Amino acid sequence: MVYGREYGSDELQFEASGGLMYAALVMQDKETDTYWSIMSGDAVAGELKGRKLEELPVSVKTRWKDWLAAHPDTVVLSVDGIEHPPVNPYEKYFESEDGFRGIEAEDDRLPTKAPVYAFRFGDVPYAAPYSAFEGGAVFKLEDNTVFLYRAQGAAIFESSVAFVTGGSLEDKDGEWHTVDGATFDATAGEFVGAGTEKMRRLEGFDTFWYSWSLTNPSTAVLE
Repeated sequence: MVYGREYGSDELQFEASGGLMYAALVMQDKETDTYWSIMSGDAVAGELKGRKLEELPVSVKTRWKDWLAAHPDTVVLSVDGIEHPPVNPYEKYFESEDGFRGIEAEDDRLPTKAPVYAFRFGDVPYAAPYSAFEGGAVFKLEDNTVFLYRAQGAAIFESSVAFVTGGSLEDKDGEWHTVDGATFDATAGEFVGAGTEKMRRLEGFDTFWYSWSLTNPSTAVLE
């Protein structure tokens, strides 16, 4: 997830606070010493407690080899000449069905470690398990249509794609089309052709059910 740094007329500078909330990072801004949950964008302690950051629909999660293929001139941050540890410290975590340090979801509609795409629409938090939209799926929310997409068998490190529109979409022989003539390009993760201006990126991110549901207990599940 990506949040805007502007707050009123000021621009906040964030750093990791060293704290976690339901296994999710808590940020800290240098200007007001306020603590912010990345899972909700809310200020949970400090001068701005109760305020909220603007979520931006620009987050991309991918594998290094895929990023490098698309951006071969990428510069890598090096700390003392080491770019990454020789062993992936998160490998066992991703392979396990258990939450971080034994944390479990209190809401049993989905397994604790179920990977989900999570977002807010209006004042309602939503979560869709990957199984509900592999290959693409549409969900009606009020007078809007939400389109979610993950390739069949996509690695957990790959981002889900999310759009919202006031129109409708349909699956024609494995391809998604809007009534205005736009077609979903699964490789690029974009809609192309006529009518694309009516498709808006939906702010949200990929996470695990327990972290999201513990932070957002009133979540509606899309299945």
